[in-house]
Parts: sequence; structure tokens; C-alpha cells
Amino acid sequence: MGRSAPASLLGTVRANSFRKGLLGGSRVWLAVFIARFALRWLARVTKRAEMPVEYSERLAVGESLVIRHVDPT
Repeated sequence: MGRSAPASLLGTVRANSFRKGLLGGSRVWLAVFIARFALRWLARVTKRAEMPVEYSERLAVGESLVIRHVDPT
């Protein structure tokens, strides 16, 4: 079965921006190529990853946990 319409369209835009913009010299397609590359880089840089667990302990009934930040200066 073939690709979906949005995936096919994005593949066409990606191929045209590379072929016509980067290799062919078209300024419009080059701008599309640069915008696509910048958006992909920005998504990778700002990706929110799950933070590692530093401390884990089960609290008994009636116990509480206080979290505070003390300025190091």
C-alpha cells in the first residue's frame, strides 16, 4: 500500500527543495529547504525528554516530603 497523502506531499516537497533549491539554484526552493532544515533542527533541540529519576522512596502513611531550593550564594 502507498504512502498517505500528507506523507507523499512532504516527500515531494523535501525532494524538490533539495533538487531544485540546493542543486538547481532556485531561491524559492532553497528558502523552503532552509526553513525545513531549521524547523527540523529546532524540533530536535527543543525536544522534551523524560528526566532521569534521582531519588525514589515510598512514604509511609502520615509522612510528608518537603522540597525546597536554597540559593547557593
